[in-house]
Amino acid sequence: MFGPFSASFLFLRLFGELSSATAVSSKDWQALNTSVSGRLHTGVPFSQPCFSVVAGGAKNVPNPAQCGAVQANNADHLFRSENFGAFELTQWETCQTTGDECLVDWTNPQNPAAFAPPRQCSQGSVSSFYIDVKGADDVRAAYAFTRKTKVPLVIKNTGHDYLGRSAGPGTLALWTHNLDTLTISKTFVPDGCSSKPTTAITIGAGQQFRAIYDFAKANNVTFVGGADPSVGASGGWVMGGGHSAMSPSLGLGVDRVLQFKIVTPDGQLRTVNKCQNPDLWFALRGGGGGVFGVVLETSHIASPQVPVQAVLGFYDGSKASSTKLLKALAAGAVQFAADGWGGYITPPTASAVWGNPKLDAAAAQKSAAFIVEAFAAVGGNTTFFTLPSYTDWFDTFIAPNTDPVGRPQVLATRLIPADNFDDEKLIDAMINAMLESDFGQILAVTPFAFKGFDTGTAINPAWRTSVWHGLMSNFWNFNSTLPERVAQYQKLTTLWTPVRQLTPNGGAYYNEADVFEPNFQTTFWGPNYPRLLAIKNKYDPDHILDCWRCVGWKGPQDPKFKCYPNVN
Repeated sequence: MFGPFSASFLFLRLFGELSSATAVSSKDWQALNTSVSGRLHTGVPFSQPCFSVVAGGAKNVPNPAQCGAVQANNADHLFRSENFGAFELTQWETCQTTGDECLVDWTNPQNPAAFAPPRQCSQGSVSSFYIDVKGADDVRAAYAFTRKTKVPLVIKNTGHDYLGRSAGPGTLALWTHNLDTLTISKTFVPDGCSSKPTTAITIGAGQQFRAIYDFAKANNVTFVGGADPSVGASGGWVMGGGHSAMSPSLGLGVDRVLQFKIVTPDGQLRTVNKCQNPDLWFALRGGGGGVFGVVLETSHIASPQVPVQAVLGFYDGSKASSTKLLKALAAGAVQFAADGWGGYITPPTASAVWGNPKLDAAAAQKSAAFIVEAFAAVGGNTTFFTLPSYTDWFDTFIAPNTDPVGRPQVLATRLIPADNFDDEKLIDAMINAMLESDFGQILAVTPFAFKGFDTGTAINPAWRTSVWHGLMSNFWNFNSTLPERVAQYQKLTTLWTPVRQLTPNGGAYYNEADVFEPNFQTTFWGPNYPRLLAIKNKYDPDHILDCWRCVGWKGPQDPKFKCYPNVN
């Protein structure tokens, strides 16, 4: 990790800029810094070490070693997450409306055209300051500061928010990335409950799937998590729903979380579980991160370690083969999900992989026979595997092939209900949109075969009846123009509108959705939005935690959202 880059020159310059904009005195900032034991830092764009000029024409001394690390690791998920000024999707490091940015060329990070003069490194949407959170008192100090000064507040963990909710020009961020608790208890009982003890892993907000999976394997348990090794399990992932390739059999993150520790906007450190704070227990399981408070840690079910059956397929990747293959996979998708399979179909890599923790090897091959036939029909091949654990499945198939990061990328997604899979027009529209985009994927990650779930979560009920989570996305680069950026958003709308229209009972994942998702309240939460809004107003009546298309969002007119482009 580079460290905070908190050179006194930059710290004082940003103090001046933010003070001028918000009438906040340097004395107030210094007092905040003192109250958090000197852990208030300047937010520095990830690629700044490569630049010799910063915003306003001021000189910056490039750091060749740090610049080399940026260039070598621009697409590295874990490396980016360790640096406050980095986001996985880099448009959130920029101001999309003005073009203010500090990016390297993701197609060739050594390309000097991106960072040599006259290119300047601008702050973009990277928070001006952040607190390296160590506990509840830091969060309370930030709440008090925001109430006093009106400086907008955001919560950032690992930088994965695809809708930019953890960024914003002129903001103060709470960086929870270094809350690193990771423990296991075989006799866990949620606080205040008298339920039967269970095995559970307790995770600090900053702990990421890579470390958690290794920890789970070492302790002979299964932790159900997502496909990106750098995502934090306690943050937006679980609070937005939390999907996994194991979800069809073992449930979503909201089905497996047992307890939250959260500091609500009134400054109270609250324990939230099935026995305490029932309204927040509902809201935190699907209502979204960054809305109801700052989560410091969570506890989750740790299932016994079990073997995972796998089937891996490859083909030539042509558009004709992709179309034929996807149609064949759609024809058998509902039964396949009912059998407990989950995984990822990725035309850009001409591959697909599924896992199943419920079936034995013989049953897996019988269940997946149609997969073998579908790949064979396009000249492809399939291979079956038995892995000792989910961590081994992840390490074998997912960790070496993570989805692209380190570039501007906008996406549109849809939960496709089981009842819609006989609609050829829908399947054609989804396939067309995916294959016409820069990166398309089908995530078979819904809890379709998971039974006995708690109906009292805030996720859209469409999660339970859907089979696929379809995705299309578009890219741009450091030298894009505003019309080019807007055109990429508009392309999403053009291609994805038929998919939405043909799935009226579908929905979209709060964490992975179109920035301009229409009817977002219903699309993200179905009938649960009114109850969520009431809970939001109870715990945050002043809406000091306000984020893009979150529960209780005040709208795009707030200056905090000035870098979101107008795409109409």
